[in-house]
Amino acid sequence: MPPVPTRDAPAVPGVPWIATWSRERISTNLLESRLPGGLFYFNEGPGDRDKFGALWARQAQRIGHGAAELAGIHPRRQRQAMEQLLCQVCGLGADTSELGVLWMEPVVPGASICPSSTHPPVCVPCAMESRERCPRIRRTGVHIFRVASPMPEGVIGTHYYPGLDGTLVPDGSMEVRYEDSEVKWVLAHQMITALTGITPVDLDEEYARYLATDPEPRVASVRSTASRRCPRQAISDHRTTSPTT
Repeated sequence: MPPVPTRDAPAVPGVPWIATWSRERISTNLLESRLPGGLFYFNEGPGDRDKFGALWARQAQRIGHGAAELAGIHPRRQRQAMEQLLCQVCGLGADTSELGVLWMEPVVPGASICPSSTHPPVCVPCAMESRERCPRIRRTGVHIFRVASPMPEGVIGTHYYPGLDGTLVPDGSMEVRYEDSEVKWVLAHQMITALTGITPVDLDEEYARYLATDPEPRVASVRSTASRRCPRQAISDHRTTSPTT
């Protein structure tokens, strides 16, 4: 039996779990570099890198403190959702069936389902609410599908290079695969997951199955429709230069 997913902090009703809050500030104060090794933190700990060796941006973990910043993605929570297959909206375990893990992607006109994503998976109730409440999804539609073998394949983050005076110079956003040697000069903000074994599904049928088989209803505070707002950032294209843009 696979381990039960864990999360660092509970979600706040009405705000996607992977969104940032105004009191969650990002810091690069201890970011250093060495040639040819790339970026590192002066006091680097085991949680600063993922299992593929990418160095991750440090951001405070203070869910519910200050104002919700729906245009931002929290690096640690996005990474945790991808690694542990947690729902990007409520932070609990994403829905899994014999066909795989449930994913939800806004429809891009004329495009098929993309084989990779920075959007973490979802649970069935959050997918239903997102479809009902999000103006973008109501306008353009959404792909609902299951993924048999999701696998991290790279990161999006800020690319740095060492200046002549030894200081680090940010050089904009970069999307890089783990096998690319340039990954050592990227401070990761979001994980990219390869979506292998895609099976389109019908969300209404998935919801009927969920109601018939789920023995434990989701936490009531997370499911409160009275205070629920559209998880627009969680279900929109958020490949940004940083979590706070």
